[in-house]
Amino acid sequence: MTLATKFINSLASSLGLALLVGQVIAEPQSAAPELSQAETLLWMTDQLQTIERPVEIRYRFDRTGTMDTGFTDTVTFIVDAVKNDGMKSAQLQFFTGERTFDVDPVASTNVNPVLKIYLQGDVYEMNRLTDPEGQSRERWRYFQRRIKYALAESAVVEDVVVAFGGEQYSAKKIRFNPYVNDPKRKLYERFAKKSYSIVVSDDLAGYLYSIETVVLGDIQGAPPLIKERLQLIDIAPITN
Repeated sequence: MTLATKFINSLASSLGLALLVGQVIAEPQSAAPELSQAETLLWMTDQLQTIERPVEIRYRFDRTGTMDTGFTDTVTFIVDAVKNDGMKSAQLQFFTGERTFDVDPVASTNVNPVLKIYLQGDVYEMNRLTDPEGQSRERWRYFQRRIKYALAESAVVEDVVVAFGGEQYSAKKIRFNPYVNDPKRKLYERFAKKSYSIVVSDDLAGYLYSIETVVLGDIQGAPPLIKERLQLIDIAPITN
């Protein structure tokens, strides 16, 4: 089973497809703390507000590095209808060919599900890499919590300008290192300095511009062990 199929199938079975492509849902809390800027940008924003007509949004995904065999694929997010209340009906295809996993369409959403799927797949992959014999299949939950804490407590947000389609767009870059200060990092030391960078823009259809994660090599100056980048490559109106 390929990496992509493994992590997306695991994601679908454990979380349910409704969570992946539904509208923003906050976890119930007895006394909800104030959200950080990073959390607000990623989870509490109408990510499809600029879309006024059906559109197909495509991303290129590249995985490289010295640790595993890399691959290149595409992710396609389609908004097929805009409703009177501003919500959208949409569908998603994460990867293609033997890696493809078609998520059931949803009738009403205001989020781009690509980031949620990527991050959940990322923690499953961290589980695989740090426990290759499969003795601790629930370790991914620990990595998931580390990402959650990093976004709440230590993520850095900066203003950037990105280029797309020959135009410049104002954007926000969210950077975080969820494992570097983890007291349990000795359990996965090779991956403890893994860095995350997510770029979003209110002015771009689909909101998400790019995701990049990097695991540096064991020796300073060596090529990365793993580098992944998901990059917006096309926004195309859908005509009947």
